[in-house]
Amino acid sequence: MPILDPTKQLAVSVQTTAAEHAMWSESPIVMYFANLADTVPPWPSKARDMKLREAIQEEPTLAGAVFSMVAKLCALDYKLSGPSKAVHRYDDILQSADFGAGWISFLSKVVQDIYCTDAGGFIELGRAPNVSKTSAPQAIAPLDSIMCRHTGDPAQPVDYQDAKGKVHKLDFYDVRTLVDFPTPDKKHRGWGFSAVSRILRAAQVIRDIGVYKRQKVSGKRVPGLLFVKGMSHNKIKTAVESAMVQEQQEGRTLYTGPAILASNDPGLPVDAKLIELAGLPDGFNEDIVYKWYIATLALAFGTDYSEFAPLPGGNLGTAAQVESMSAKSRGKGPGLLVQLIEYTMNRFILPQTIEFQFTATDPAAEEARVELSHARARERALRINSGEITPRQGLLLAIAEGDAPESFAAALDPETEEEENIVHVSRSLADINGAYAQVSKALKSRGL
Repeated sequence: MPILDPTKQLAVSVQTTAAEHAMWSESPIVMYFANLADTVPPWPSKARDMKLREAIQEEPTLAGAVFSMVAKLCALDYKLSGPSKAVHRYDDILQSADFGAGWISFLSKVVQDIYCTDAGGFIELGRAPNVSKTSAPQAIAPLDSIMCRHTGDPAQPVDYQDAKGKVHKLDFYDVRTLVDFPTPDKKHRGWGFSAVSRILRAAQVIRDIGVYKRQKVSGKRVPGLLFVKGMSHNKIKTAVESAMVQEQQEGRTLYTGPAILASNDPGLPVDAKLIELAGLPDGFNEDIVYKWYIATLALAFGTDYSEFAPLPGGNLGTAAQVESMSAKSRGKGPGLLVQLIEYTMNRFILPQTIEFQFTATDPAAEEARVELSHARARERALRINSGEITPRQGLLLAIAEGDAPESFAAALDPETEEEENIVHVSRSLADINGAYAQVSKALKSRGL
């Protein structure tokens, strides 16, 4: 499969390959302090989107959840339907997306921005200068969400700042935006409320717990105040310093053993009291906290609990519930995003002669589809045998329900419908006569 020349793609793009990225000049001092403070910047803002990106780097469970959802979508195969020549051409464009990095790289970056920023994902549609703006693009590439700003103008929906600081006003035919949970607020047209934004508060708590545990294990902080009776301050200090030097000499840098002191006066009892300066709440149960955190993650991403972790013990772990939760989740977050991407590809990127569609590779989803198709087939068979519908009508129902290809309808001859009805009635009469004969035989055997 030929890969399109990246230099030709750059020629129809507003992006550059410079390594340095200039920042939007909207309140730089506010963005600086927003990065320093452990607070959530207001929605919607670029400062908040930066904090959302930082969150997945600081909290490993959240990072794993985002990776799981992105990988799930990128692992789906797609198919293009249409004229063979056009299908090959536009498949080359998709496989050469993101300046030659490929379809997986392109989709991964766009989906990450959809999940991790309120501004959403941005797709640049590259066309030559003299080509019609209604034609299919020659190249597609993701735009960095942080460098894009919603304008609220449907005609020019996005301003993009390139690596050199130049702002490009993009028309609606130059860029497409994909936003998770778009707001109906007209003042913030184009913005959404992403999955990471929905989970941010809970993720910060889990991150803080992880930082506390790491610091407590590594011993890199002052854990509390120690009040000692029966020992002089200098002797305690000397003993602690000596113990630390010995630990370093023995190669122990994370865990340090206790310093051992002996009382100078055997008649004076030694007593010590420790007051902790930092700690977890009384009755803290890490297992319960993480279970509810996983449940909150599943709620924010619109999927089921088992997507991120095994279900807890008890009745929650039954196979029936796992199957039910998984089936329900397919129509939520991931299913919604699949439809959004398919709509964007078919409506704004590919020509009308080409149809883009994801193909399911989830064995559980495929098994559920086959079982549902078999259930509909059994229902149609019962209705045909009962005389409610004819075999012809049953086939038309199968086509309408997607269980049979539409080409089967063209093979039906309208003139044979009357013959089919006669055959159907004859079979029904034969069944009735057979039943009557069995009843008559039974009555005669009883002497009636």
